[in-house]
Amino acid sequence: MVLQAMFCERLSGQLATQEEKQKKKRKKGQLNGDGLPRLLTSDEFYNRVVQHKNACEEEEVARESRRKQREERAALMVMWQEADNERRKRNESRKLAYREELRLWEEERAHAKVEKRRVQWSRPKQGKLEPQVPKPAIAGEDADGGKNDDEVDEGVVSDGGSVADNID
Repeated sequence: MVLQAMFCERLSGQLATQEEKQKKKRKKGQLNGDGLPRLLTSDEFYNRVVQHKNACEEEEVARESRRKQREERAALMVMWQEADNERRKRNESRKLAYREELRLWEEERAHAKVEKRRVQWSRPKQGKLEPQVPKPAIAGEDADGGKNDDEVDEGVVSDGGSVADNID
């Protein structure tokens, strides 16, 4: 008896959980999805229809808002990507110039060694490269610690220009 009671209790719990999941799935798109009859003119059903309609409209507005944000971010990302590619090219040219200076210095050092004299100039230093500019954030995000979109990371307030203007 005890084992049968335990088995029935566990089975009823699983059945209740399964029915809950099915109700949640049905509520998304159906008003009359639980299989029970409804009086279509009752106040309760009418209120459910109104709530369902409002929820669908709110969801549509939210979906449209997310789509617009995604498009805006895509446009900002294109501009950011172009600016980042330019920064990379500038850094690469700095690296190439440094490597050329270093090559010349090493040649001079080798000649000085052969001639048993000191090198006239010191080893060149590369210097700092331009750091990557942070990616643009969506208007709703507070990824930069509470700053709004009118501020740049250095604390300079922008004049409403593009992201590329704020990068330089």
